[in-house]
Amino acid sequence: MKITDKRFLALLSIILIAWAVVYQQAILGMEAIWSRSDTFAHGYFILPISIWLLWRDKEHLLASKVSSTWLPLPILAGSLFVWLFSYAADINVLGQLSAVISLICLLWLMVGNKIAWRYKFPLAYLIFAVPMGENLIPQLQDITAWFTVFFLKLNGIPVFVDGLYIQIPTGMFEVAVACSGIRYLIASIAVGTLFAYLTYNKTYKQVIFILFAMLLPILANGIRAYGIVAIAYYSDMKYATGVDHLIYGWLFFGVVIMLMFYIGGLFADEDSADKEFVGKVDKNEKYYLGHPTKKLISWPAIVAMLLIASTLVLLNSVQTTNIPSKPKSALIAPANFVEVKESNWGITFNSALLRSHLVSPESVEILRAVFAHKQDQGELISWKNIIFDDKKWTLVNSTTIKFDEKNAQLLLIRNIAGKERTILYWYEVVGNTFINKTKVKLVQAVEAYRTPNSKAEIIAFSVQGANEKALITMVKGYLPTLNTLKVVVN
Repeated sequence: MKITDKRFLALLSIILIAWAVVYQQAILGMEAIWSRSDTFAHGYFILPISIWLLWRDKEHLLASKVSSTWLPLPILAGSLFVWLFSYAADINVLGQLSAVISLICLLWLMVGNKIAWRYKFPLAYLIFAVPMGENLIPQLQDITAWFTVFFLKLNGIPVFVDGLYIQIPTGMFEVAVACSGIRYLIASIAVGTLFAYLTYNKTYKQVIFILFAMLLPILANGIRAYGIVAIAYYSDMKYATGVDHLIYGWLFFGVVIMLMFYIGGLFADEDSADKEFVGKVDKNEKYYLGHPTKKLISWPAIVAMLLIASTLVLLNSVQTTNIPSKPKSALIAPANFVEVKESNWGITFNSALLRSHLVSPESVEILRAVFAHKQDQGELISWKNIIFDDKKWTLVNSTTIKFDEKNAQLLLIRNIAGKERTILYWYEVVGNTFINKTKVKLVQAVEAYRTPNSKAEIIAFSVQGANEKALITMVKGYLPTLNTLKVVVN
């Protein structure tokens, strides 16, 4: 006879609710990405798949006697610490990964080592819910371009390649982000991992097939890109350049997935993973999905709740600043200074609390942008905020210098027309100067908890030409008066 311990289910429900409250921003962030991105739309199916994998063994699961364990508590504590950091630093993917790992740890803690090990794959499969992997796009673009050019040359089609631009006699193609194959790769790995688990019992077969599921879409995407260019070449640019380009891509991916399953099925184990879950339960003995009735307290669960509660308190101590629709001035502009409305070298740092970009009578441009450690929109260290536009300018030289007890970075950039520009910049956080973005991010995350009202900023100077020494001399002359020009933020 099987009996369900209602106290265990109640405690598990409380812990899961507490987890959802602490990680609500990360959970909502994941769902928002699933809904707007085709690359990560599969995230909606990960939790249902994991639940289904558990439910297919429901006879054993419902008849199991669980015992809470201390083993996952250090991992849980580390994961919560990562969430505190990523929340303050606005590193979304790190926070979302922390959310899933914490959920796995809490379930492991509640059911015990034996049951958690039995259901290790359904628990680990939850990792695929995290929308991560887009950092691979540049490398995948390069690989796709290489494959395309290789097959075009093999086919005898004249081709000239310049980075991600591929030119043939009938036209030019760019290996854009959408052509990188990232959505095919991520979907293939998620589906391939599930297929390997369900089809093979032997670990080495599972590993080989997962590697196959990783490599096949990369090769297939290269062939797909080559096919698009070849079709366009032979049809004199009539086909494979518009909507049919996308249709062709998805149809090709469907064929690749079916081919992957077909090849994988040829080596399927007769004793597949389906037979792993066979309920071996003595029906004459009482079991509980939960703790034995005499055990009233789960100390690991209580410690986990204290960790979660402490995390929630710390999260609430972080102040989120609402930025104005238009940033206020960060510098009190003297009468002989002119405001720069649009930088011709591409420096951004938008979504700031305060921002000024001025040019002096000596043609020195000065930019100052002030940010809160955590804002409702934007942040100081972000891929959107750049020192110069690398699509229009090339970095010629980069030197770290120190003057007036400040660390600063000196850059020389050049555009396609041969014009050069010198830039000197540094970051300031709570009175300390930095040039390393990672350090700025780390210090901001700490200060968000330690001194929530403090701010961080970027200060940059620039002149036309390769005038490093002249710029340094002029900046040293500006430093005594710069603080009087600053607008102070409390």
